[in-house]
Amino acid sequence: MKESLGGSSELKNWALLTFLSIIWGTSFILIKKSLLAFTPVEVAILRVSISGIAFFPFFVSFIRKLEWSRWWLYLIIALTGSAIPAILYAKAQTQISSAMSGIINSMTPVFALIIGILFFQNKTSKIQLLGSVIGFTGVTLLIALDNWDISTGKQTVLYSALVLIGTMLYGTNVNLVKEYFQHVKPMHLSAFAFVLAGIPTIFFLPFTEIPSKILHHPQSIVSTLSVTVLALVSTVFAIVLFYKLVQETNAVFGSSVAYLIPVVALIWGIFDGESIGLAHIFSLVIILIGVYLIRRGSDN
Repeated sequence: MKESLGGSSELKNWALLTFLSIIWGTSFILIKKSLLAFTPVEVAILRVSISGIAFFPFFVSFIRKLEWSRWWLYLIIALTGSAIPAILYAKAQTQISSAMSGIINSMTPVFALIIGILFFQNKTSKIQLLGSVIGFTGVTLLIALDNWDISTGKQTVLYSALVLIGTMLYGTNVNLVKEYFQHVKPMHLSAFAFVLAGIPTIFFLPFTEIPSKILHHPQSIVSTLSVTVLALVSTVFAIVLFYKLVQETNAVFGSSVAYLIPVVALIWGIFDGESIGLAHIFSLVIILIGVYLIRRGSDN
């Protein structure tokens, strides 16, 4: 087992966790910019299709080494780890801010714990549970500090729930990776999964307004570049690193990347005209304490 680590390995995993947080924290503002020209479904189609194309050369290079008997499980990995959340997050951000989406995304480690305990017989410690509660408290404070208009509150909650469902899928995804793909190289896992989901999606492109929007929409350049970066960096590049992190540590530590994402998401929100105060910073500190306790608990 590789879950108990120290020294340089410990430092490397924390550095990787931080790096992934920056990448995925930026993804929410990229989704926002992608929606300037494309609908949520179109953003998801482009994101998954571009990812499948990017992974295809790697897929071909080791096609004989892939576990074809478990193709359906690889497809589930792609659906829970990218395809379905891509639609949910894009749809949610038609009504909520990118920063808010990033904040709610912090629930991923909590669901990773719950799903791991309920369906994968994972053991947990009191420290991990305490860390999750503290992290959730920080998220709750951030949500409370977001200025919801009473007249649109119900609608905001509804679209926020879409992100929450996405975090449940992410929590399921990391447990599946840890349980069934510990022996599979991250590049093999990612390439097989995303080719299965991405290549068929390409055939939907001619039946959408995507080609027309790329050519004629006034925001096409910004949106096309945003969704391309979203696919190549936030999906293709980051997912390989993430699966490696989950294999080296555990599902809870890997998913705790979501606790750091709001920091980056809120910073991007500031650059995009949103404001942040001392109360928000205080809430983020609470979240980071939760991350520390979750990691500490996984070593006991």
